[in-house]
Amino acid sequence: MSFAKVIMGLTAWVIIGLSSLWALPQNRSESVLDASEQALIDDEVKQSMDAIGATAAALAISYNGRVVYSKGYGYSDRRGRKPTSQRTAMRLASCTKPFTAAAIQELIRLGKLNQETRVFDYLGISPSDGLADSRVKDITVRDLLMHRGGWDREQTFDPMYEMDRLKNELGVSRLTKKHIVRYMWNQPLQNAPGAVESYSNFGFLLLGLVIEKATGQSYVVAIRELVTEPIDAGEVFLSSSVRGNRKSREVFYPQENQLNLHLRDAASGLAADAATLCNFMEHFWLDGRKRQTRDGRFFFQIGTHPFCTSSFMEQREDGLNFSALFNRRREEHYLEDNALIRERLNQVIDRMAEKLRGD
Repeated sequence: MSFAKVIMGLTAWVIIGLSSLWALPQNRSESVLDASEQALIDDEVKQSMDAIGATAAALAISYNGRVVYSKGYGYSDRRGRKPTSQRTAMRLASCTKPFTAAAIQELIRLGKLNQETRVFDYLGISPSDGLADSRVKDITVRDLLMHRGGWDREQTFDPMYEMDRLKNELGVSRLTKKHIVRYMWNQPLQNAPGAVESYSNFGFLLLGLVIEKATGQSYVVAIRELVTEPIDAGEVFLSSSVRGNRKSREVFYPQENQLNLHLRDAASGLAADAATLCNFMEHFWLDGRKRQTRDGRFFFQIGTHPFCTSSFMEQREDGLNFSALFNRRREEHYLEDNALIRERLNQVIDRMAEKLRGD
């Protein structure tokens, strides 16, 4: 073998080695914490798993541009033979929304959209049967990002959880995202656009369609190209309600639901591993804005799907970020469960925050 080939081989080995170091937190557990400190975190995660009946979970913690703790818990397969790893992916549910917001903010930065873009005019989707509320035409990208589109699901309904109703009323056997948009054209708003914050899954479905029109690509491809690939965050992909259509590294869910995740893609359809979420939080705030400094700000997002998903993303004021994923939720108590899990994880991270930050 020539000297040049030896050098080329060594160079390739070094590049691969450096790439592996960057991806290290996703592949095996290396931490600044000692065994007793890791055990404290492990106990909290395992207690949360037991409380909600999860068979798999994952936790990652990051600070100052790197993941400082990453670990999987339980088993990721149906038979309980395959341990959950740092690369095991789970559904993000509403923890998808920060990725959608980040893609929108990137499109604004690139000059392809602006905050005041009127969404319904931009999409060019006409109502299915007249216009029930002319204020719908005033809804902007900014309104949707802030959950101020004017809909209030507490007063009416969430169309993303009323698919059968929409199919019956529209007289279609197979619902599409455009069907949902046309249907909502015909529904009155409960508030003036921009006036009142009210959590809206439908608003993020609209943002996903805006992303697709602005890029000419599918939602998932656009998220990768605009958000995750430029920062080497890790892989995000669309989950599926059909078990056979899922990627091999996505976890098994002990209880299934029939949510159409393709229709919910930009609101709650993505899957990823916990370290990918932390890598994202090192570069973007959870409201989608690019993170320019290491200053700590407080944001959190909780995601949940009936029966099978509890997910958490949090950016703490001390600069630490954490993400946690569980393959289960308790239907009767999931709001209380989520609040308690988040509180207890913060408490255990508080106990070792200085060491995690390297102070």
